[in-house]
Amino acid sequence: MYVMIINPKAGNYKSQEVLESFLSDYPQYKNKCKTFYSEYPGHAEKLAQQVGSFYHQQIEMLFIFGGDGTLYEVMNGIKAFPDIPVSFVPTGSGNDFARGCKTPLDAYEQLRASLKYKGLKPYWFGVYQTDFKNPSNQRLFSTCLGFGFDAEVAERANRSFLKKWFNRMRLKSLIYVFGLIATLFIYRPKRLSLNINGEKKEFDDLWMLTVSNHPYFGGGMKIAPEATINSDEFTVTVVQKISKWKLLLLFSTVFKGKHTKLKEVHTFKASTIELFSSEQLTYQADGFTGKCYKCKVSKESKERMVVRN
Repeated sequence: MYVMIINPKAGNYKSQEVLESFLSDYPQYKNKCKTFYSEYPGHAEKLAQQVGSFYHQQIEMLFIFGGDGTLYEVMNGIKAFPDIPVSFVPTGSGNDFARGCKTPLDAYEQLRASLKYKGLKPYWFGVYQTDFKNPSNQRLFSTCLGFGFDAEVAERANRSFLKKWFNRMRLKSLIYVFGLIATLFIYRPKRLSLNINGEKKEFDDLWMLTVSNHPYFGGGMKIAPEATINSDEFTVTVVQKISKWKLLLLFSTVFKGKHTKLKEVHTFKASTIELFSSEQLTYQADGFTGKCYKCKVSKESKERMVVRN
């Protein structure tokens, strides 16, 4: 049995069009698919929990139609069911998971290729736990976990009254530009203490810290060009002691990964990270935002099978 969890609003209602077109071309799959539609933020996670509880032993593959945010919800919904194989069908605006996995950005082609060729390979999701709560409150992230400037940009973009207008005008990517410019003039650099693989480090005048599973974030920005999908390590990117105008330069070069040549940008590998701040920090996980004073980050201990190259 194939299960489809669909965010119908993703990509200006692209998901349903892709599915209908595919089933019209390949009607032999119609009776093999169960389809579920999310109706509000957080609903995809609840649907995934229910699907996992009722059908996990019968699922040949779980297809996630949407963007990176939909993927985030679904993966946390099936957190307790690591044996469910997953295919991400990119119908959102960012789709960085597809870029990182080197799978087609064309949703129809990804759906077709997943069913025909499978292409399942292991993927090790990140696990984060804010303020060291009960382990049951651990969350998964697929692409990246960020603190500081990029997280505040995401938060401002998500809550902006302009977001619905940009979406309606099919200019969704511009909301991030709006958030970036608005945040640039009010952001205050942070001071963080980190425990990285058991070694303590202090960072002053920090603008952003990003923990990456693969190179991309923010809709194609190559924030961690050296990052690779693996079981042991993240790539950590730190930006500190940089002027506001040079930060704009950084964001103009990040799509090609050239920002790492700036002296204010540092990268290193880490398998475990504990982060401490005396003031409340904004963080973003695959675009979802929250607040914390502490955070513990590691690789998920068990691999999950996803369609990737």
